[in-house]
Amino acid sequence: MKRHLWCYLLAGLIATATSLPAFADDLDELRKLRDTTISLVNALVDQGVLTRAKADEIIAQAMRAGANGPAGSAAAPAASPPVAPAPPAPDVVRVPYVPESVKEEIRDEVQQNVLAQAKTERWGDPGAFPEWLNHFTWHGDFRLREEFDRFPTDNTPNASVAELQAFGVNIDNSTVADNRMRIRARFGFDATIGDTVTVGMGLASGGVGAGGNPGSENQTLGNYASRSTVGFDRAFIDYQPFSWVSLIGGRIGNPFFKPTSLIWTNDVSLEGIAAQFDTSRVTHGWSVFTTAGAFPILQNDPVPTSTSPSKWLYAYQLGGNMQFGDVAKGTLAAAFYDYRNIEGIPNPTFFSTDFSATAAPFRQTGNTVFDIDNLANTQNGTQNYLWGIASQFQELNVSTSVDFPFIGATHVILDGDWVDNLGFNQQEILARTGFLVDKQNMGWQTRLAVGYPAIDRKNTWQVWVGYRYAQRDSTLDTFTDQDFHLGGTDAKGYFIGGRYVFEKNSTIALRWFSAKQIDGVELAGADSVLSGLPLAIDVLQLDVTAAF
Repeated sequence: MKRHLWCYLLAGLIATATSLPAFADDLDELRKLRDTTISLVNALVDQGVLTRAKADEIIAQAMRAGANGPAGSAAAPAASPPVAPAPPAPDVVRVPYVPESVKEEIRDEVQQNVLAQAKTERWGDPGAFPEWLNHFTWHGDFRLREEFDRFPTDNTPNASVAELQAFGVNIDNSTVADNRMRIRARFGFDATIGDTVTVGMGLASGGVGAGGNPGSENQTLGNYASRSTVGFDRAFIDYQPFSWVSLIGGRIGNPFFKPTSLIWTNDVSLEGIAAQFDTSRVTHGWSVFTTAGAFPILQNDPVPTSTSPSKWLYAYQLGGNMQFGDVAKGTLAAAFYDYRNIEGIPNPTFFSTDFSATAAPFRQTGNTVFDIDNLANTQNGTQNYLWGIASQFQELNVSTSVDFPFIGATHVILDGDWVDNLGFNQQEILARTGFLVDKQNMGWQTRLAVGYPAIDRKNTWQVWVGYRYAQRDSTLDTFTDQDFHLGGTDAKGYFIGGRYVFEKNSTIALRWFSAKQIDGVELAGADSVLSGLPLAIDVLQLDVTAAF
């Protein structure tokens, strides 16, 4: 119906342009009006709205109407002869006047309305996407990494790697240099449903299933026997009844403020439910935010041969954003990460499997561990070790990030994290495992960066230097950094790096980590401490990343 209305309007404009007397200075303007209108008809033909035959018919009809009188006017009755107009006064010429502003307004309005409607309704575009795809936001990235792992010459362990593995030390190399090429690929979308609901899904490379790594999406190249594995890294529904409230559930990523990788490595994707309240979405300057969530870590269903409880994380964070005029801005937050049933429980008898499922499903290295099947292994002489975490983990974490304008667009950014594992209790560990473990339950990490605060445009850059100190049981080694000391806790040292955007959404980054163990190796259940193992590890990474 709208298209027919436009056809009538265009025909009327053509007829008007051809019917008005062309006197003196108005002749050129009327021709312009006619030509503009005819051009619009031709534009509709090009867009597929009108056929050429229909357009020619409209123009011809308008020309005929213009020759006989204004478009749409009725013929005079035959019974009433036309009345001759009064003769004009001497030297007076009557010219119908159309103000210049009116003519300009007619041209602009017709052109803008027709083109806007054509664009909105996608006239003449048979390959146009359906309207519902406009609710989707697509995103993804690809990273190519070359990694060089080096072990200083003073790495002279007093036990072989096989022996260390037998005592739960999760390493398989301490002396031989290694080079690896790795990729990370991610792809997903967020879809808005109505005004308050968003559904998101995302795929990512990396291991899946029981052999997967919850903190890494890297895929090491050099295996032509199989394809790279891909799994769901995001799958969630997010309900926002107000702009400052978000209720989200599923595989949701990491909803917590985390300026460093002391507790959370970047690729961790948590599963569960969370509620977020953030007043910065409706205010400027000072604001507060809070996040609370419940996340299943390992679901253990009761069976006759196992009564192992499920492992959960209950987490809470409260923080604030501060703006100090044009001088600085910053964020300060405190969090409490309460892991339930994360510690191992020894099987009570020789043949028992009641608590076998309390073993750590994935661990790096650093946390104190013990053999859940120690009774069977010591009495029967087997090596079927089943390692559980010795300590409970209730982590108190304070995080901060401060951004200072420096010179022009260059900023100075200071990030920091501190953690204390309040769940570590020597007497509780002694009562449950029979072993006394030294208390090493604190850690901290800081980073100083100089450059652009947002590295998202061509020629933006940032360089940084930092230091990390994470005692053995300061934080759960499952989710912490996987690059520094090749992952885990019980390590200290520095790191430096830089990133540069060499093309739109394309960056190159170089990072160097130099780390050494803090205490060497200490195992709950060993006859003596295997100390004196420096296990220094240096890592160089060169990354090229492209995102959309």
